[in-house]
Amino acid sequence: MTDLFAFADAKSRRDAGMAQAEQHGSSFAWRAYHAIEALAFNQPTVHVDDVLRQGVREPHHSNAWGAVWMRAIRSGLIERTSETRPCTRDPKKHAHRYPVYRSLVFGGRS
Repeated sequence: MTDLFAFADAKSRRDAGMAQAEQHGSSFAWRAYHAIEALAFNQPTVHVDDVLRQGVREPHHSNAWGAVWMRAIRSGLIERTSETRPCTRDPKKHAHRYPVYRSLVFGGRS
C-alpha cells in the first residue's frame, strides 16, 4: 500500500527542487522556455530534440529541464501526450525516451 503522505512529500520535494533549479539556471530557463514557446506556435508537437535544434544548451543541472517544461504546461502552451521518443541530439542522454508534447497554440489555437 502506498503511503499518501510520503507521495505528497515526494511531490513537494520534486517541485521545490525544480523551482530551485529553474532559479539558479535563469538564463537557461529563459532561453529554453522561449524556444518551447516559439516551437509551440509554429508546429503541432514539441520534443526535446526540437528545443536543442534551436541552440539551447544544457543547463548546469539536468533538473532545470523539468521546471521549464512544467512552466510551458502551466502557461497553456503545451500538453503532454502518451508518445515518447529518444533524444537524438545529445549523446549524453543515452537514448533516454522523452515525452512528445502537443502544442495548444499552434495555428492560433488557444
